[in-house]
Parts: sequence; C-alpha cells; structure tokens
Amino acid sequence: MLSTHSVHIAFQPEAKVSALAMSIGGDVAVWAEGDGKLFIAQSSEGVLAPSTSWQAPALIRKAILRGNQIFVLDDEYGLTCLDLEGKVLWQVEIGAGGFALQQLPSQLAVIDGLGRLHLFGYDGTPFDLPTTYSDILRFTAIGEYLILAHESGQVQALQNGQTVWSRPIRGETGESITCLGSDVNHHLVIGREGYALVSGDEEVLEIEIWDLKQQVLVHRDDVKSQLLHAIPSNEGLYCGFADGHVTEYLTGQSSYTSEPRISCTYPIQTLLFRNGCIAATSWFYIYGLNADGREWKIEHQGMPHFIEASLDGSVCLFAGEDQNDWTEIEPIGLFSFNEELLEIDASELNLWFEKTEETVQLSAEELYRVDDSMNEFFTEEELKSMQTSQPADVGLEALHSALEGDFGEPPKVTEDGALDIDTEDLLTQLDDAITKMALLPSEDLLEQLNTEIGEILVPRAVSGEDQHLKADADGSAIVTLDGSTSFDPQDRIQTWSWIESSGKEIASSAKVRVRIPRGSHRFELRICDRDGQWSSDSLHILIE
Repeated sequence: MLSTHSVHIAFQPEAKVSALAMSIGGDVAVWAEGDGKLFIAQSSEGVLAPSTSWQAPALIRKAILRGNQIFVLDDEYGLTCLDLEGKVLWQVEIGAGGFALQQLPSQLAVIDGLGRLHLFGYDGTPFDLPTTYSDILRFTAIGEYLILAHESGQVQALQNGQTVWSRPIRGETGESITCLGSDVNHHLVIGREGYALVSGDEEVLEIEIWDLKQQVLVHRDDVKSQLLHAIPSNEGLYCGFADGHVTEYLTGQSSYTSEPRISCTYPIQTLLFRNGCIAATSWFYIYGLNADGREWKIEHQGMPHFIEASLDGSVCLFAGEDQNDWTEIEPIGLFSFNEELLEIDASELNLWFEKTEETVQLSAEELYRVDDSMNEFFTEEELKSMQTSQPADVGLEALHSALEGDFGEPPKVTEDGALDIDTEDLLTQLDDAITKMALLPSEDLLEQLNTEIGEILVPRAVSGEDQHLKADADGSAIVTLDGSTSFDPQDRIQTWSWIESSGKEIASSAKVRVRIPRGSHRFELRICDRDGQWSSDSLHILIE
C-alpha cells in the first residue's frame, strides 16, 4: 500500500503546457499552451474555473501573477502585462524575443533569446543598465539581489542593475554552474561542476553557500551528483540532485549538516516546499514528505515539469507531458497539501487521470424516441437543414449510361448454389463495354473511376471555431454547435454525433443549439460515412 493525496483533473489542455502560475492565495491560476494561448482561471465558490483567455504572438515561456496583473513572456515579441480579464495593459518588444523571466521586488528581469539581460519596471518602463550582461545561462532572485550565471562559469550578484559581487572562477580549464538557489538565511547556493584535464584536479561536483551581504563563502561540500535545485527549508535548504535524491542541509552554528529526505530513481525536475511538506517531481511522479515524516506519491500521465501551489499549500496544480506526439495532451492535476493522506494500492495511482464516465444503459424508448425539446431554438429553415437523409447509392450510374450496356437479368442460382452464367454471352458484353469505354473522354472516365472505385476517401469533420460568450442572468448561455461545413469528396457522410467532455452524446445532427452553464466546455464532432470511415474535430467554448 502507498500513501497519496486525492487528486482531480483541474483543466484539460488542448496543447502542450508551456507555463503555469498561481497566486499566493490560490484564487487565480494561469497556464499557457503550446500554440501561445494563455488561459486565466479564477475561484468561483471555491473552485478554480476558466474565466477568459488571451492569444500571445508566439510560444509563451513564462507567466507570473502579481496582484491583479499577469506578466507574460513569449519567445517572439517579448513582454506583455494583462489584467485578470485578459486585457492588455502594456507590451514591450524585445528584439530577440523572450527566453526567461524573473520577478524582483521592484523590477522584472528578462533574458532574451541571445542570453542578454533586460530590466523593466512593473509599468513596462525599461531600466537602463550601466553595462551589457550577456551569455547568461541561468538566473534567480534572492531578496533584492539578481544572480546571474554566465557560460564562462562566472556568477554575479546585481542590485538595481549594478554589479555588487562576483564569484571568483575556479579551475584553469573552467567550470559549469548547474544550479542557483537560496537557503532560509537568504544565502546564495551554487551547484558547480569543475573541469580538468588531469583526473582529480578540480574535477569535482560541489555545493557552495555564499553570504552575499558579507561576500564570504560560508560552506562548501563535495557531492556525488549534480545539484539541480536548491530551495529554502525551515531550517536550511532542500537540494535536488541528478541521481534522484533530495537532501536537506541544516544550518548550524559553524557549518551545515546533511540529512537524506526523498529518494527517487530519476533526476529531480522541480522542488516545492509548502506547509512543512516537501514535494519533488521526478519521471512521471510527484514524491512528497510531510512534516510528520510520512511519505506519499502521486502519479501523472506525463512528466510533471510544472508544479505551483498557494502559500498555505491548500491548492496545488501540476502539469507535464509524456513527450509522445501520438497520445493525447496530459491533464493539469489538482490536489491539496493540507488534506489527509489516502492509503491505496500502487496500481490505483493512475485512476484520477484514467477515470471514464460509466455508460448509462438506456431503454428502447429512450434510444429511439424523437427528442424535439430543442426545436424552439431553431427556425423552420434550420430544422429542415438538420433532417438527414440516406444518400442515394447511384454507384457507376453515369458510367453505365455512357456505356449503354444491357447486362440483362441477374444470373440465376442453381440447386447446388452455383451461378448459372452464359460465359460466351458475358464475354461478348464485356468486349462491347470495353470498346464503348474507349470512346469516352479520358479525363471524365478517370475522374469517374477515381471517385467511384478508387481509394475510399476519409470524410473531414469541421466543428467550427472556438467560442467565447457571455452568460445570461441565470449563469448560462445558448450555444450553436455547427458542423455543417464538414465535407466528404464522395458525399458519403451518414452519421453526425456531438460528444461532450464526459463522453456523452448530446446530438446526432450536423447543427444543434444547447444551453450550457458558465465555465469552460469542450465538444467533439464525429462524422462517419457509409463505408465506416470516420473523423472528428473539437472546439472549446468559454462562458463567462
């Protein structure tokens, strides 16, 4: 048996999640999907529900929530500030696009696509830097300090755009900075990997802890694996390593002591500390350790690269993807650090994202009844257009007319089941048909043959554009689902089916009107031709 938290699907993205953020109170959350679309969700009666969306010019790299404003960095245009309704307050173009975004007490720090530093005020005003900072690989904020790590291995601390400290580079052949973080005392934590031409000469993996105010090294420790993440704990810091281990370093009067906390099999992707509980994502799991020492585990359908939580840990969202283009997009999960742990079998960890709606058995009367309850929403012309009819099976009628062949009565079946065919007469008729076919224009003949006896073409479902509507006074809105622009080159479409997100069919016509409540909804249109070929398309509807 394993301990776990109760997990639910918070949101079902339609593309790969590229950014995730949450307010400190847990009442607002935003996430970005691979096509550059940003979704804003706000708490309604204690439940996070999508309220609006905004389309960025390109892939969104980072989103930050600060009060009633959202700061969004995309990799083509630059930095955008939105309000909670998705309205653009200001935009700043960055020549090489955005790569990374960091929040400071009075400024926003941006690394562009060429590794250069830019500073902006929270009103979008650019800050003039006294010098150019370039070749930046990673950066972080510790209080009022902005920490930069360069390709050369150099580490700098900036204050209001000015360099106030530089770490001496170690090793004649250079070094690599693998991590920038901090501890409970706001000391800078650095993970480094030394290079060397001679074995044993500065070829080590280390942790360094620096007091930025005093500009002194307070601790250095050899480690067995690369340090990837370092975040403050109540008594020191938590470190996540490439070998899958999470270790806590406890501050003492003169040095730090280390204690192992969590052991995973794969590199630590993210670390989060809330309400006395540490959570680490690794591979397809979130591993957790509560303040009372109880371990727990959550499985995700993808590799959870994003995890965000409210300050008190009552609301936590996580997202990731399985790096498989042939599978569906993985959901955004939701749980609370503050809820009691559950005891389940290891095989049940994936139930939260694999749950399917139970099929409701309908009676014959329910299956075959004519439901005209929605007719009042349609005009008489629309009702006529929704009536489906079976397509006429004309086959090669046009070709037969051109051939003017009379193949006579269908062959009779003998007592033993064989066909009684006059083979001499059949061959004569075939010769005549072939001769007449040769007289047909070649283009018309080929077109007819390709259409009727060639490869069966799959019909194409078109569900229509996404919709963004305002709710009526009762909190709902009437929505038209129109798939009438779906097409089949061979005019073989026979069935139409509109499916809601739970998997239930709500209509079997090309066009239908439905009343849906406030929130985010997804509908799928499925069409099928008489040969069993089918396709589907979906749309997203947001009711404010």
